[in-house]
Parts: sequence; structure tokens; C-alpha cells
Amino acid sequence: LGNPGLETGTAAPWSAASGVINNSSSEPPHSGSWDAWLAGYGTTHTDTLSQSVTLPTGCTNYNLSFWLHTDTAESSTTTAYDTLKVQVLNSSGSVLTTLATYSNLDHNTGYAQHTFSLNSYAGQKVTVKFIGAEDFEYQTSFVLDDTAMNVS
Repeated sequence: LGNPGLETGTAAPWSAASGVINNSSSEPPHSGSWDAWLAGYGTTHTDTLSQSVTLPTGCTNYNLSFWLHTDTAESSTTTAYDTLKVQVLNSSGSVLTTLATYSNLDHNTGYAQHTFSLNSYAGQKVTVKFIGAEDFEYQTSFVLDDTAMNVS
């Protein structure tokens, strides 16, 4: 992935909604100075972050990884009001799979690393997309950093 830690201070080659690329001390990065902060507004809002990548053929392992920190003002311990979806899209923009859906229920005090196999997409050009969506009240912030596509 290009600009995996967002340390250029700009999105490229990521495509990001306005305000997603962040260097605020309110949501510090996992490493470096920059991260991607999706949602966190406390109003109905959707943020996206995506990047296309061509997975070569002839390898055994294709692993997407990223570090995620989630904090929330939601008080529910049972209802997912705000979500972060991690999706893989084909070259036409159709969703091939949703790798995971995180929510306000997954809040944590620090960062946690998440890794997903993309072996079934070897030889294809795919887009990795993160979609942070909030309902009408109480913020949930989904903060991403140090993304990677490890191929071996």
C-alpha cells in the first residue's frame, strides 16, 4: 500500500473523505505523526478511506493489516450504533466481501492490530475500503494507522 502510515500528511494514494487525514493530539497515531480519523462527530455522518492495489500472482500469502483505536461516547453495551466496515471491492466498485465490522461496542484504550487474508483475490486489482458511519448522537471515533499489505 502507498503511504501506509499516512506520514505524508495527505491522503494520496488513498482516497479519503474531507478531514479524515489527521494529526490532532485528540486522537494520536499508533506511530509517527499522522493517522486516519473516521467519524467522531456525534451526528449522522459517514467517512471513507480507500486505496486500490493489484495483488500479484504466484505468492502464497496476501495479508492486509492495520492498527485500529476506537473510542466512543455511546453508553450501550449491547447495541452497535456506530460502525466501521472494512471491505474489499472489485475493479468495478462492487463489494466482494466485508472483512469485518467494528462498532462502538469495540472501544479500546489503545490500538489493536487486525490482519485479514486476501488470498482469494490473488492476481486481481482490488480496493480496500474503510467506511465509518455514525448515527445521530454520541460520537464514536475509528482511528486507523500503519496499514500494510504483506505479500509473500
